[in-house]
Amino acid sequence: MNSLRYVGTADNALTTEQGQYINSQVKEAARRTFQGRKLFGASVRKIDSGAQTYGYDTLTHGSAAAFDFTYPGKESVDAVNLARTTVAIPNIHKEFHISKLDLASSRMSGTPLNTTQAESSAYKVAYAEDAMLIKGWSQDGTTYEVNGLYAAAGNTDSGADWATATNIVASIQDGIALLEADNIFAPYNLVVHPDQHADMLELISNTAVTYEQLVTQMLRGGQIYVTPAMTATTAMLTAANPNGAFEYVLAEDVTTVTEVQGVAQGEGLFGRVYVRGLPVVYDSNAICTLTSI
Repeated sequence: MNSLRYVGTADNALTTEQGQYINSQVKEAARRTFQGRKLFGASVRKIDSGAQTYGYDTLTHGSAAAFDFTYPGKESVDAVNLARTTVAIPNIHKEFHISKLDLASSRMSGTPLNTTQAESSAYKVAYAEDAMLIKGWSQDGTTYEVNGLYAAAGNTDSGADWATATNIVASIQDGIALLEADNIFAPYNLVVHPDQHADMLELISNTAVTYEQLVTQMLRGGQIYVTPAMTATTAMLTAANPNGAFEYVLAEDVTTVTEVQGVAQGEGLFGRVYVRGLPVVYDSNAICTLTSI
């Protein structure tokens, strides 16, 4: 998941051990928040690291198949209507700094570097990636320059407040019905904000079963994912096997780059954690948003 590049020829350059330690700490911090990728399952595809844009086609659904008693029968051909979309691949990044004295002390004593800033940078990059994959990215909060799963959804159901627990089941049933109407069948994944997940922990009346357990059964093999990247009072149902429906294309997976600074900059270590990838939705019908819950 994570790669490391670092350069330095001065006395305070990173040792191999220090570089490996930074890399391992960054990798561990990034893994904490990777929920969005799980929704893509095996549909995470590596593309050329030099790619700056990604173009893809979406095809409108054709008419129903024809039925004849003779062969070959009357032709039933739809006009091909490919919609080409080209999107710039975003670069999600966060920088950090390790002081010259921390580097020297670690090298002299053999103790691990203080990587708190590097870990914080990795966490924030992973969180931003989660938000992009799940919701999308909008500079003005209205128009989405990058469509995540939620922004690209082709189905939506306006539910009711999950604080009334019976509304939970009704919302999930309605969402599943919309997906099934578009021939998107189980298993399904459900993505919820922690607030709505807390509502699901209530026991069903006169039972020892929680609404979370019941919903898990309704997903028929899918999973419930809880993340603050999902906006409160909303949720999302997606096809749990998204092959052909949506994928995550990665130009560069989470990478750490470091460079020794010059005298004017304090001779410390400058670092950057970044990832370059783009969520792509081919069939928006495979996603249903639940609002007003």
